[in-house]
Amino acid sequence: MMKALLLLTLLSLTSLPFASAQSDEKPTIAFLKWGDSPNVALAEKAILDMLAAYGFINDDERALLDQERSIEGENLNVLYGDALFDRLEANVIIDEAIDKNADVLITFTTQMTQIAYYAIREFIDPPKLIFTVTSGPYITGVADAPCVKPDFVIGTRPVTNYEDIVPLLLLHDPDMEVAGAIYSPAQRASEVGAARITEIGESLGITVESESIMATQDLYQAVDKLANKGAEAIIIPIFTFQGFSLLLSLSYDYGLPVVFSAPQNAYRGGTIGGGFFGLYKQGVIAGNMLIAYLNGDIDIAKTSIYESDDFAFAVNMDAADLQDVEISQALLDGAAYVVEDGQTAQGITLQYPEAEITLPDMPLDERRAADLEFLAGLECTPEMIAEQQAALDATSE
Repeated sequence: MMKALLLLTLLSLTSLPFASAQSDEKPTIAFLKWGDSPNVALAEKAILDMLAAYGFINDDERALLDQERSIEGENLNVLYGDALFDRLEANVIIDEAIDKNADVLITFTTQMTQIAYYAIREFIDPPKLIFTVTSGPYITGVADAPCVKPDFVIGTRPVTNYEDIVPLLLLHDPDMEVAGAIYSPAQRASEVGAARITEIGESLGITVESESIMATQDLYQAVDKLANKGAEAIIIPIFTFQGFSLLLSLSYDYGLPVVFSAPQNAYRGGTIGGGFFGLYKQGVIAGNMLIAYLNGDIDIAKTSIYESDDFAFAVNMDAADLQDVEISQALLDGAAYVVEDGQTAQGITLQYPEAEITLPDMPLDERRAADLEFLAGLECTPEMIAEQQAALDATSE
């Protein structure tokens, strides 16, 4: 009888969230956002879905978290911080998370990931940094390669292949000769993206004229200059800024279609959005990393950054009408979804602009087995680290 009771006790302990990693106190997780966007909303929903599926948060706590309210939960404390696209505010919310002894920082987008990393990188024992929806961890110095990175850093990287995006200009208009690109020197990812767009455009016979902006009001002059240089469309690299509505308004005035480097931006009003498609999945994997760390199932230092380059594009017919632009049949035939009269035939919404935004229904033991098997495939071996470091050394020579 005593042995059976002991066995039941052990089984109940192993079923508790984070039993092996956090046995003495509840962990504190900080959700740190650069600003709201459909990209962030998809990944954020996925992480919360994972925490709920594993029993880290209950229904009442989830309802509060869906409203982006911080909680002191039964199993987990969650802090919410939104920088509202402001660097000073980003530092404020990161400092607050550190002051409240956050065990893990969950960062969304390249900008927030970079700021958080540089805030904690000199710490003797920094909080773990798990990033998602972050396309530029390498060009911003957060990591060098999937397995060549600080021991406290891990995350998911959506790979933006401009080789797939720039040809959308010709799919729209096979006779296009000049396109305009807008970027910010303050955002390294956008600057690198604009240079890559120019390079690919030239290989396709398209001259790409670039204009940089530092603030939203700079868009007036940037769009005007591009129009005067003969731009037949505007293409935007990976770029987080608050002037989305103004850019669209200017595109209507000048009759210029706008191609964004993200499919979901077509739903927000861009004429064409092409790029990484699978942000909910990125959040699921980031959530998997978080839960495995809390449960003591992975060593973040020995787990690689996850990379994916799933591609799709979408078209917004409402924007095209406002710009007096005709959309080619080739674009319509290849689009993952088409926005018309503010909605899509696929049921994709503005808030969550992807089709698959729920976890598959399965027993928890099956989910955990599958999730751990996936993470096992991300283990960094000494051979992988040496190979990636050698490639980095060869590039720098």
